[in-house]
Amino acid sequence: MRIQNTWKQGDVIELLLPMKLKTQIWQQNKNSVSINYGPLTFSLKIDESYKLMNSKQSVTDDSKWQPNADQSKWPSYEIYPASLWNYGLELTSERLEDQFEIIKKSWPVNNYPFTPDAVPITIKAKGKVIPEWALNKYGMCDTLPQSPVNVTTKARDIELIPMGAARLRITAFPIVK
Repeated sequence: MRIQNTWKQGDVIELLLPMKLKTQIWQQNKNSVSINYGPLTFSLKIDESYKLMNSKQSVTDDSKWQPNADQSKWPSYEIYPASLWNYGLELTSERLEDQFEIIKKSWPVNNYPFTPDAVPITIKAKGKVIPEWALNKYGMCDTLPQSPVNVTTKARDIELIPMGAARLRITAFPIVK
């Protein structure tokens, strides 16, 4: 859309986007579910643990270092979860607005909202840990369980953040009963 005007000091344009909660069921991905709020898709907030790696050893085979490059100036890291990540979402037949709490925060002082702790919007949801869903032998998230998953763990409050702010992401959640 184009807005044309003879602009003057103090003119303001305000754009209001419809922000409704919506679920996306991924039938071809084990009936998992994603949570959207307006144009944003949300991921589980996962605490991160960084492990410094030898950059020369951790690059992919097709990456070539220039002969005089100082790899210490180009550190690489492996990032591991430092909090539980293997949650399924608890969903009911209630309205989504009654199952999720939208929490709006002030804009970050550094003007950079793309980190887990600086996001200006989060969603509080209910989830249950799925104990048998674990990391595989490579330290990666193992295969997503087929929804619905019957678990005996207790429901907990979990925090969802915009997907773009999460390095480690669970965005397609199993549904738990």
